[in-house]
Amino acid sequence: MELAMSNQTFISVGPYWDIIHRHWRSFFWTIVAGLILTGLALVLIPKQYTSAVMLEVWHSDVQASLIGAEPQNNANVSHIESRLEALSEETIARDHLRELIAKHGLYLRDGKPRPGAVGEMAGAISITIPDAVLQSKIPNRFQRSLPPDAIEISFQYADPVKAQTVANDLGNIMIDEYRKELEHHNTETIKLISSEVDETRAKLAESQAQIKVLKEKYRGSLPQDLDDNVRALQALQMQVERTAPGAAKTDASDGIGTSPAPKANTPEAALAALKTKLVALRAQYSDEYPEVIETQSQIAILEKEIANPVKQQSPSVPQADSAAGLIQQQMEDYQHRIADTPAHEEAVAAVNRDYGILSNRYHDLSNLLFQASADEEVLERGQGERLKVMQPASLPMTPSFPNRLALLGGGIALTLLIALAIPFGLFYTDTSFKDSDDISAEFADVNAIAISRVPEAVHRYLNGEIKSAEAPLALAGNGVAGESPATGFRESTNGGQTAADGESANHNGADGESASHNGTNGNLVPLTGRAARFAERYPAPPLVAAGENMVSTAADEFQLLAFKLRSWAAQHDNAKVFVVASAVGGEGKSFVALNLAAALAVSGSGTLLIDADIRAPFQHYAFPVPKVDGLLGYLQGTTEFAASILPTPVPGLSLMPSGGTSNRAPEYLASSRMDLLMETIKSRKAYQYIIIDTPPALLVPDAQILARGGDGTVIVTAADSTARVATTKTFLMFDPQSLFGVVLNRFKPSLSTQRSERYGRYGRYGRYGRYGKYSKYSKYSKYSDPDLRE
Repeated sequence: MELAMSNQTFISVGPYWDIIHRHWRSFFWTIVAGLILTGLALVLIPKQYTSAVMLEVWHSDVQASLIGAEPQNNANVSHIESRLEALSEETIARDHLRELIAKHGLYLRDGKPRPGAVGEMAGAISITIPDAVLQSKIPNRFQRSLPPDAIEISFQYADPVKAQTVANDLGNIMIDEYRKELEHHNTETIKLISSEVDETRAKLAESQAQIKVLKEKYRGSLPQDLDDNVRALQALQMQVERTAPGAAKTDASDGIGTSPAPKANTPEAALAALKTKLVALRAQYSDEYPEVIETQSQIAILEKEIANPVKQQSPSVPQADSAAGLIQQQMEDYQHRIADTPAHEEAVAAVNRDYGILSNRYHDLSNLLFQASADEEVLERGQGERLKVMQPASLPMTPSFPNRLALLGGGIALTLLIALAIPFGLFYTDTSFKDSDDISAEFADVNAIAISRVPEAVHRYLNGEIKSAEAPLALAGNGVAGESPATGFRESTNGGQTAADGESANHNGADGESASHNGTNGNLVPLTGRAARFAERYPAPPLVAAGENMVSTAADEFQLLAFKLRSWAAQHDNAKVFVVASAVGGEGKSFVALNLAAALAVSGSGTLLIDADIRAPFQHYAFPVPKVDGLLGYLQGTTEFAASILPTPVPGLSLMPSGGTSNRAPEYLASSRMDLLMETIKSRKAYQYIIIDTPPALLVPDAQILARGGDGTVIVTAADSTARVATTKTFLMFDPQSLFGVVLNRFKPSLSTQRSERYGRYGRYGRYGRYGKYSKYSKYSKYSDPDLRE
């Protein structure tokens, strides 16, 4: 399977499918287990229901302008978001939660709230601003219309009715807390503003008194008196100028400088000038004006002087000089006032500036105090800003937890992930050989032959279509009556040896021989009991390359193996004796030896199969053979060669069974009798090939001893089972010159290989196949005419 990425680049996903197909059982059962667990989670996880109440901030029912409050520019700006944390903490306070737990009977255990109920309830409460409010900045006509100050309170619980009730109670708690917060806020605001108003009022009074003191102190020299002072000074100067010529004329006529004062300089003239000034001042100012008051005081002084002329006149100073001095004094006084006016103006202006600031602040604070008082009164009437229920909590009909779609999707995704990870993990951590290419890459210059699994044989055995001999035979001391572990083994698919009833294979010879035999040749006896039933159901090894139970695909593969072996033998001085070995037990070595011998026999080559595994023999199970001593009897000298050879139902195939069991196998196999046997069978022209079945090479040295007298060695390894290092060690045990090749037993073709081989263009049912256009039964063939058919 390939995915086209471009005109020249392709990504092949076939190898990945092959990995999954290779471990399809793990993949399949992982998916089954994951789906079952997901279903159990959907059923067993406690359901939780969520109910939510929607609140909104309801602004004051009374217009702000009617209570004297200044209008706000941003009345619609949300402030709930900034206060949400504080409101949440107040709403889910521990005291409130304890009251709700006791009121509704929440989180009970044995009739009492279980430990940690308050914290668990706090975790089940969610206070948020709805998404529609948060997204309200984006105009959308399909968007749900919500106020800018909306808040949602949700509660999750196993009982939907209690979830609804508690959600409504939480809404009421938040409403009360919001009201209490506003009342506390208004109370504290009024208290603060009142204290600031009193403080500002005191400062304002102090500033006002300071202004009064300054005005009293600087009376007549203030900025508003400057024009009057200038006019008065000018008037006095004119008066002095008018009286100067008359005084000079009087001095000339008399000739003496000591003449009386002119009438113009009399106090009466000064009094008249002051009265004229007073009239002008009253026309502009009130009687409380400082300059008016000062002018009145000067007039009073002059009137007293005129009323008491004797007291006012000095005995040494004439009357005229007294009036002139008074005018001069007034002129100096006005000049000082005019000079001091800028400094006094600056001092008074600073005090007035402070007074203005305090006055404005007092005005603002008064407005704020009035507004706060009005808000408090409106709030007490229930007409102020408050939280109201916009949407009460409804009864939830479907559980909010667990989210069935999320749980189902997550369970399926996790199951698929694990199901995919297991095959890949098994594949990349498995060090066994997968196909013949792996063997060729590992071992150079040797034949690599793959023998596929034979599922047909397994089905036949399980269905009872293939039976062992009518009287299953075993060797005494090799599992009679099913008591010895030697009969507790079976060959799995392709002859894989496994233990029955949990017993493991043992090739050390100690368990294959009872104490009474002590290595002597045992006799073949019928199996009884459980061992007989086991041997009937799982005969070992199965014969699939010939006979009535032949499997065509397996026979083709063994024929290919036999062909390569004959070719190799022809290239190596007509090699005749081949030792079949494996690293450990259960790799199908006996199965390969049996079917290889059968394939050689049916191809016309006389073949002798020798069961040299005298520790745990299996080849006598394949045929209904009589009781003979076999190989062990020949090696012990109790049986002749001809008597130890038995014919089989397969034409051209003879069998030399083990004839018994012994723990002295290396001694017998390395004896001169074994060398004589090798010379004898090699000299017999009736046997073109001799196949010797041996014990596992990594467990016992029997295979190495037998290979010494053989011409070639065939190593059997189980695909997807035997560790690569074990096969490599076995390979290095034998002479490289005598190694024929490695047989990969129980090979499982990849999915892509099966598809290409079975359904290719030139496959079994292709255009030129058995039923193709030009086949024997085509309408173009001579056999289409019934009269011409055979």
